[in-house]
Amino acid sequence: MLKKISNSLNFLSSIEKGAILLSIILLVISLSMPAFFVDRGGTQPEEVGSLVIFLMGWMGPLGGAVIPFLFWCANPIYLFSICLLLNRNRKQAFFVSLVSCMIALLFLQMDKIMVNGSGSESSITSLGPGYFLWLSSFLVLSIVTGIKLKK
Repeated sequence: MLKKISNSLNFLSSIEKGAILLSIILLVISLSMPAFFVDRGGTQPEEVGSLVIFLMGWMGPLGGAVIPFLFWCANPIYLFSICLLLNRNRKQAFFVSLVSCMIALLFLQMDKIMVNGSGSESSITSLGPGYFLWLSSFLVLSIVTGIKLKK
């Protein structure tokens, strides 16, 4: 079984395989860390976990959190770019991965975000390591795909 999978990925260079693996590892590690911190009026900023956002972000529009949902959409777009790369569509994979990077970078412009279903917004006080690892996973895939596309 593993040999069959290995044979089907022979068209990818070792750099591309490594980039996909590193990118996925960065994404998985990011899920164990806080994505950002919000001010809810306490003495300390409250952390918002990456795993919670990753698993529950699709429900954002149900509670009125359309903008956070759009940022969450970077995840399936990223996964789609990996699928495109695995299906030998390097050019499409590159452009789709750039879309996920742009969406993730746009999060830097946010100063408030709705973090619960009540509709109230909280100020983002700082970004956590989960956000930067999440962004890095997208960037690694985009950069390596772009470099390999140019060659």
